[in-house]
Amino acid sequence: MLYDRLFGTGNRRGIVSFSLAIFLFVINEALCKLVYGNVPASQILAVRGLIATAIILVIAHLLGATRRVAMLLDRRVVVRSGIDLLGSYAYMVALFHMPIANMTAINMASPLMMTAVVAVVLHEPVGWRRWSAIVAGFFGVLLVVQPQASNFNAYSILGVGAVICIVLRDLVTRRIDAAIPSIMVTLTNVGMMAAVALAFALAEGWVAMTWGDFGYVAVAALFIAAGYQLAVDAFRHAEVPVIVPLRYTGLLWALLLGYLVWGDVPNALATAGIVLIVASGLYVLHRERVRGRTVLPVEPQP
Repeated sequence: MLYDRLFGTGNRRGIVSFSLAIFLFVINEALCKLVYGNVPASQILAVRGLIATAIILVIAHLLGATRRVAMLLDRRVVVRSGIDLLGSYAYMVALFHMPIANMTAINMASPLMMTAVVAVVLHEPVGWRRWSAIVAGFFGVLLVVQPQASNFNAYSILGVGAVICIVLRDLVTRRIDAAIPSIMVTLTNVGMMAAVALAFALAEGWVAMTWGDFGYVAVAALFIAAGYQLAVDAFRHAEVPVIVPLRYTGLLWALLLGYLVWGDVPNALATAGIVLIVASGLYVLHRERVRGRTVLPVEPQP
């Protein structure tokens, strides 16, 4: 394949694949945000989910994974997909009601929260340096959310709830049978999302979409499907500590899109919080490289 010849294998390929995946995830979010207001959130997720499911189903068939359909109903795969469904709804609703850069920054607290959960629930040792980074990162989230009487935003709290779902999802992901291909986990995920979103959309009442809105959602579905595949490719070819920090490039894309498309400029406190979250996350990753291991999930947030 041309992609194989251009980038080969190993860390170089992983860096390219994951960088592209993060870019596609952010573009997907921006396209969905553009449509919101004209089309209900459930309908956006339903249309995007149906198209993405079709795309991923074709990929799974080409890879020969569809011969093992029973894997779609594996208990842990279904539980993971259910948790991700809740988190995705919370994330998208919060995204539609707040600046994209701020929501992205809150989402980036997930590696820090994962470290805390692993230490408390799984009883893995976490030194004072990482705890300091966790506290600093949480403080950064508070600066972004800014829970004050004068500017309290309930949708920011919903965004934090979405991050909690991300952590729970990744804890379940770590326990899925390694024999189950990642593409089948993804297929269950997007399939459940599409089915539930379609049910909500029909119950709320289907809204006629313009060709422009449908086009935005269709491209978003293509981008999120490609992003999933690239992310899987990245983690199969590269060392996790090398590529995980690239997740923070999503913040740069989100800030750029937020400014160019919506004119969003985070205030001073939110900007300080964003910087603190990124710095804390990078420090945790640095400590993991020093220790020669990582506790971060191997699958990224779309």
